[in-house]
Amino acid sequence: MKPRKTTRAGSSSVILAAIAAVSLILKLVLVWLVADMPCSHDQCEYLNLADGIRSGQGLQLYDGFLWPPGFIFVLAGCLTLFGDTLTAPRVLQVLLSTATVPLVYTLGRRFADRRAGLAAAAVFAFYPNLVAFTHLLWPETLYIFLFLAGFLFLARSGTPATRDLVLAGVCLGAAALVRGLAFFFVPLAAAWMVWQSRRRVVPALILVGATLVPILPWTARNWVRYDRFLWIDSTIGRNLYIGTNLSPPSNWDLGFNDRRRISNGRPRCEQENPVDNDRCEVRNALAFAASHPALMIARVPLKIADLLNPSSFFLRHARLGHYPYTFTTGQLRLLTVLVAGSYMAVALLGLLGLALRPGAPGRGLILLLLVYHLGIHAFIFGMSRFRLPLVPFLMVAAGPLLTRSWRPLLAEASRWRLATAAAALLAMAGLWAWRLPTVLDIFGL
Repeated sequence: MKPRKTTRAGSSSVILAAIAAVSLILKLVLVWLVADMPCSHDQCEYLNLADGIRSGQGLQLYDGFLWPPGFIFVLAGCLTLFGDTLTAPRVLQVLLSTATVPLVYTLGRRFADRRAGLAAAAVFAFYPNLVAFTHLLWPETLYIFLFLAGFLFLARSGTPATRDLVLAGVCLGAAALVRGLAFFFVPLAAAWMVWQSRRRVVPALILVGATLVPILPWTARNWVRYDRFLWIDSTIGRNLYIGTNLSPPSNWDLGFNDRRRISNGRPRCEQENPVDNDRCEVRNALAFAASHPALMIARVPLKIADLLNPSSFFLRHARLGHYPYTFTTGQLRLLTVLVAGSYMAVALLGLLGLALRPGAPGRGLILLLLVYHLGIHAFIFGMSRFRLPLVPFLMVAAGPLLTRSWRPLLAEASRWRLATAAAALLAMAGLWAWRLPTVLDIFGL
């Protein structure tokens, strides 16, 4: 039996390497094709802030708030080493995305088996929106790599070894410096560990402590600079302001750009210190939510619909002419089908896979991550870029259904589990129905 297992493992390694290599070539070709594409939207702000770091000014504020430093410092490093060319950070993102392929495979193999892992890795390697984000200068590619690495160390079966917990914490801490959501997920993951077993109290504390290792130097810098305690960034208040002070859809995807303020008469805080300003916005947002609970609850479905809508920033860029190549109507229609269709298939199969594999390793953490994201964005606001870090986990859960493994799963599932899966899929389809008319407007529907 050992030679057979070795052969299977070797065959999987060859297939995985081939998937990663073809994906790498495809993404590098796209980087070459879009070499003349300028920045747009927040991408330009990231580059401006990175240029400030390169010129010795440090990380400056943007519109009165402090962004997470991780991605901006990576851009600053690229600008310092290679000059003003945007090719360098794009190539770096291609390499990071390619390095994430084996991470998806490993998580998928643990979730089910080697074939499911290969299926998930292949979908990740060629998923249109993730491919596009390797040449768009947003932090998601870097964040996904770091967060998935940390998740992988954390999601080992049983109680992870101390070394794995430390590596998980450091990776998640580094991810938090790119996007703050990772920072607040760690206490939830630690609580989940303790809930699984009281013997995991010490491992949970190790995880939290290791997460702070890459963060504390930046926290100390914030203390020195602003004379206030600030873990990472001051964007919470701004996000809460948008989530409570703008009428939905407060979304930056194509067609959803109508962001009118609701008539609550609440102006923005304009305090000079960014930490004080952030705390002021948080207080105001919480006070408004407490005094308008019915309004906040009524807006939750729309915010979740914005988060899960089948559009993408890639489609927005293509439709608005941000690419150096002008797409014909027929090509835009094809891109719309590929982008929206691939996401909808991954989401549906991922939810079904989570429902049909109750004992799968890592399933509890994936469900916790999904609920955490939905809860956060139900209170602030949603858009397609925010859901992108969830997509690899849906791919992992969808892996068994992309192979022959789906037949026994359906045969063994109880009626209650099938009914729960059907209800989740119907709810997803209902949320999509709010946004599909705008996504499909190019078809004249």
